[in-house]
Amino acid sequence: MRKGDAGAVPLSPWGTEALMRRHVMLGGVSLAAAMALSNCTDKVGIEVSERFAATLSGANEVPAVTSTATGTATFTYLSDIGSIFYRIDVAGIDSAVLAHIHGPADNATNASVVINLFTGPVGCGTPCATKAAFTGTLAQGVLGELGAPAGMTMDSLLVLLRNSKAYVNVHTRAHGGGEIRGQVVKQ
Repeated sequence: MRKGDAGAVPLSPWGTEALMRRHVMLGGVSLAAAMALSNCTDKVGIEVSERFAATLSGANEVPAVTSTATGTATFTYLSDIGSIFYRIDVAGIDSAVLAHIHGPADNATNASVVINLFTGPVGCGTPCATKAAFTGTLAQGVLGELGAPAGMTMDSLLVLLRNSKAYVNVHTRAHGGGEIRGQVVKQ
């Protein structure tokens, strides 16, 4: 309070100058916050960066295999979290024991395993296989920062997928080299 302000209630216990400095400082903070918020977008959640898929059949094996089993493999890459979510669905496959990504290879060439996707049903020991004429989701999971691919970097895997140089192969007891196969292509 100043002289002549008898009976007035002080606005601040620190005095008028301190109050003014505080208002200027708060105004600056408010301006900085408004500028920061103006750079925000209305993006909510994680966006899918890329999708890949393979259609699996015995005819795609090298050499071809006679089989009524079929399947699909889907891969969804999320760059925000550096991971690929995968799923393999099959129909009519008998005694599946393994599923892998192989590469680098085109659709007429065989290649080494680069990533295991399925190593038998959970909890049934080794060797283990699905039941006869299994239909459903054979495997699903995450590769990358949420589930590291064994023996391959995410960048190397993405190069194979983007260039259609990888294939998915489902191995069975009857066809140890693979019963159904499909080249992974970008969607």
